[in-house]
Amino acid sequence: RAYLGDTPAFIVPIYELVSAWELPMYLVLGLFCAAVGVAFTKTLYRFEDLFDSLKFPEYLKAVAGGLILGGTGLFFPQVLGVGYGAIDQALMHQLAWWLMLVLVIVKIFATSITIGSGGSGGIFAPSLVLGAMAGGFFGGVVHDLFPRITATSGAYSIVGMGAVVAATTHGPLTAILILFEMTGDYKIILPLMFACIVGTITSGQLLRDSIYTLKLARRGIDIKEGKEINVLKS
Repeated sequence: RAYLGDTPAFIVPIYELVSAWELPMYLVLGLFCAAVGVAFTKTLYRFEDLFDSLKFPEYLKAVAGGLILGGTGLFFPQVLGVGYGAIDQALMHQLAWWLMLVLVIVKIFATSITIGSGGSGGIFAPSLVLGAMAGGFFGGVVHDLFPRITATSGAYSIVGMGAVVAATTHGPLTAILILFEMTGDYKIILPLMFACIVGTITSGQLLRDSIYTLKLARRGIDIKEGKEINVLKS
């Protein structure tokens, strides 16, 4: 902070809870984000299996992945790189709701291609992008349907970011605290808690492992087994 300043990572719109009727909508947003998180996890490992099954040298797999990703980026530049610029656009509702839905699908595809083909990348930043787009899409739709009792799509983008991270990692407290740090906005705590908890529980019902632990489970390592875990659980 001494070198870079005490500023949030994202341009955060002014948040307000317009009506108490919005809270159930954030619960539904949590369900939607759980579906996005599970789809992201399953697609990522499907593409890893697909590239592993290809019978040609590893460097050619990376070339193929790069060509596909580059072609995708010509039409949807928002999915390239870390994606923080696209997140800022979603938070400031500068993207159409239908485009944000398309970007959810394309971002899942682009990230899966990158990692599956042997490229370097993580899943945290893509999860934030997916959450911002999913929340922006959901918020745009509900605001069009119920303009008097709902906030603008930017508020739903903030909550969506945390909810998708929680759904993919099965770590709701982590997602909530990280969103506080990155946005510097604590007024959104109740909707964020609702969506993150619902997203985590729902994704856990749909897929036993998180996007991290699934890699271990596929190697036969079950971190949910073991004496220490069971003692703490009981």
